[in-house]
Amino acid sequence: MENKINYLTELFDSIDSSNICCISEREDDYFCIEAPNNADVFINLEKKDDIDNIISCTIEQLRDFDADERFMELWSREFAEHNHFTPSQFLNMLQEDEASFKELAEKLEDVQH
Repeated sequence: MENKINYLTELFDSIDSSNICCISEREDDYFCIEAPNNADVFINLEKKDDIDNIISCTIEQLRDFDADERFMELWSREFAEHNHFTPSQFLNMLQEDEASFKELAEKLEDVQH
């Protein structure tokens, strides 16, 4: 599993060195992809999955990220006060992260083919 995570980390670094941060948790068999404004997507790794399956799953998860949905999951008056965001600022940040995820998905798809 560690080899797969290392491979994926190197792959992300090679195709997108400025926008995305890949965080791995070896003991839990997942990794997190974090966009510039801190939105994240978690990818579960199965021991039986090969790299192509993991990349396909990752592409799907990145494309499925929805800024509006994440906004509805997280937004509250308390959240706003704690983070000092207006609703429009927070939604804009999520939309920027969504665009980063979609761009990474396209790059991964190009590498996969």
